Amino acid sequence: MKKLQQCLMVMSLVSGLGFIARAESITSRPSPAVTNKVLEVTIQTDQDLGSTVYCYTWCKSINGEEKIPSWSWTDVHNSKFQMTGSACTYTFKISDIKSFYELTDSELAGLTELGFIVKNESGGQTGDFYVSVVQGRTDAYSGGEGTQDNPFILKNVEDLKEFASTSIDWAEDVYLRLDADIDASSLDTPIASKGSPFCGHFDGAGHSISNLRLTETAVGEAVGLFGGLKDGEIKNLGVVDADITGTTYAGILVGYATSGTIKACYTTGKVNANSVCTGGLVGDNAGAVISDCYSGAAVSNTADCAVGGLVGKNAGVIQNVYASGPVKGLDFVAGVAGANYGNIRHSVALNSSVTSSMNYSARFSGNSDSRSIVSENNAWTDITPGHGSWSAHGYSATLRSADDLSTLAFFRLVTGWDFDDIWEWRTESGKSYPALRKISGQTNVIPVTFYDSLSGLVDVAVPGVFVSVGPNPVTSTLIVSSTETLAACQIFSVNGAIIANIVPADGVSEVAVDMSTVAPGLYIVNVMTASGFKSVNKIIKK
Repeated sequence: MKKLQQCLMVMSLVSGLGFIARAESITSRPSPAVTNKVLEVTIQTDQDLGSTVYCYTWCKSINGEEKIPSWSWTDVHNSKFQMTGSACTYTFKISDIKSFYELTDSELAGLTELGFIVKNESGGQTGDFYVSVVQGRTDAYSGGEGTQDNPFILKNVEDLKEFASTSIDWAEDVYLRLDADIDASSLDTPIASKGSPFCGHFDGAGHSISNLRLTETAVGEAVGLFGGLKDGEIKNLGVVDADITGTTYAGILVGYATSGTIKACYTTGKVNANSVCTGGLVGDNAGAVISDCYSGAAVSNTADCAVGGLVGKNAGVIQNVYASGPVKGLDFVAGVAGANYGNIRHSVALNSSVTSSMNYSARFSGNSDSRSIVSENNAWTDITPGHGSWSAHGYSATLRSADDLSTLAFFRLVTGWDFDDIWEWRTESGKSYPALRKISGQTNVIPVTFYDSLSGLVDVAVPGVFVSVGPNPVTSTLIVSSTETLAACQIFSVNGAIIANIVPADGVSEVAVDMSTVAPGLYIVNVMTASGFKSVNKIIKK
């Protein structure tokens, strides 16, 4: 290309139409370029070539030989070769190296270097620039190429170990997918770290990782299945029966999340640490978005602060989550977030207990800092305060009885969660609970004490039949639901006057009754199901 460049330079100088701009730098993402990944090249020049520039590019070396493409120097004046940017900084993106350069499989296998020239229609251009190329990994793990269309496949603990030790696969352009449930009892290091976080895309694809056992003793380091997360995503994954021991930033799924997204994930097991930020799902959420997740893990850190059933400390966004495990800490201790300086909404604390020996503790989040943004959150009113009584410093959310939170209709009403595509309502042995759809390994993590506190509003005398009426007290809308089809629902005042007589349509298992105009007082709700089961309930109208 040098002879071509020199010829063009002479022609442009003679004609006065252009100039040679010196390139000050060329960078690529990824660096070096990878044959099976999207390539983005940015070239910085010392002179402005204008706002409409093009990229002439070729294969500098295929098995040591140069390959000039089928297009000519002037052919590149079209949208296919147009670069973005202006004012001396220009970027060019190639989605598929093989097809773009019209390479055969053998040519692609021998490709080691690409060449680039920035040019405009007036004759201005740069000199030649080069980007090194390496072959994409096609024999890693249990298959795949690490791309969005063909992600790396992880099927066993050996794949998981390889992933944990291969830092190049933590990059932002790497995609991975689980294709089986994995017993991770022999995995001894986290994937990535706080200083070298995971930036890629991990899809659990509905599978679970069980028996994870990790320990980190160094102060300042993070521990969890993923030590660190930055701008990456983790989704559709369960981590079951984990045992995490750490110092700082300890969580079952992620130790320290700088940014990125965590969606449709759950954890069970236990987390123990002795310094700041300990959580059942994430130790420290510094800026990630966590949505549609839950943790039933037992969380303990009695030596330091920021201890929560879901996250130890939150400065990011948390929405549509719940936590149900016991939480024990020194200060800034709570059911969902030990310390919150971010945004938490539409979430629920269902923990059996929250224990703290200091002031900042609550059922939901352990502080009420001015930076906190909290809205439409709920907490089970009977969460046990292990320190004797609740402090006035934490944020407790709207208190709900077990009766209120034990029915799909009312739970969906107060949370706004998606029970059509993301969540499902399960009933096992007469006990109902929210679970994530199509993710393996889930069991009921709601504490036994929650069900023990259910009043006569919930009749579970017949196996498999579960009738619920709530909320109680009610102010406007009363929800009546059952695990089988409803046959009738009647509401009476204490003097026997009938307030409502509802005959549900065929196949209906829940109804909503408008109580907004009903006078305050005590009422009786009689419910009959299709099988003939009867339930008598007392409610209070406020």
